[in-house]
Amino acid sequence: MRTDAAEVLDSAIPVLAKDRAASMQVIAARAGISRATLVRHFPTRKHLVQAMAEKILDDCDRVLAQDEVEADAAPMEQVLGALVAEYTPFAQLWNLVYVDPDVSGLPEASTRAKAIFVRTVKLMERGQNSGLLRGDMPATWLASTFCGLAETAWELTLEGHMGARQAPDFINAILLHGATA
Repeated sequence: MRTDAAEVLDSAIPVLAKDRAASMQVIAARAGISRATLVRHFPTRKHLVQAMAEKILDDCDRVLAQDEVEADAAPMEQVLGALVAEYTPFAQLWNLVYVDPDVSGLPEASTRAKAIFVRTVKLMERGQNSGLLRGDMPATWLASTFCGLAETAWELTLEGHMGARQAPDFINAILLHGATA
């Protein structure tokens, strides 16, 4: 049974992604923990949702910071590969924070989510400037596509329709080559 706060949070995020209205009892049951364990770490649903939003935003910041440092020294294909390999927080961001910023009840979460998206757009622009990504598409579209693909891959993985190791390859293939044969 999961008892560490980080483990509890990690198990609650997919539950809230599928059912934003889930009660604490439902979250605990679906996450495979007792309600007492959940409440010990997150006394109210608001505390849980705030912690979830902060974790997702922090994870995205961490991944982007690594990629931004590498973008100056490493080939863009490697930088994009690192972003795609760490797609899960972007899937969660897109699913839980960016598209529905009121889910967290934190205006600063919405502001941070928008800033993360802007940084993702800039990374896509670097990919375009390097010739790796199509230059005829707006970088905003490419960033949105990445986030949408990440969300789809995450959901398919959670539902057992795709293996966790397949997801980055799926995202990379569609992002770089489209859906053509």
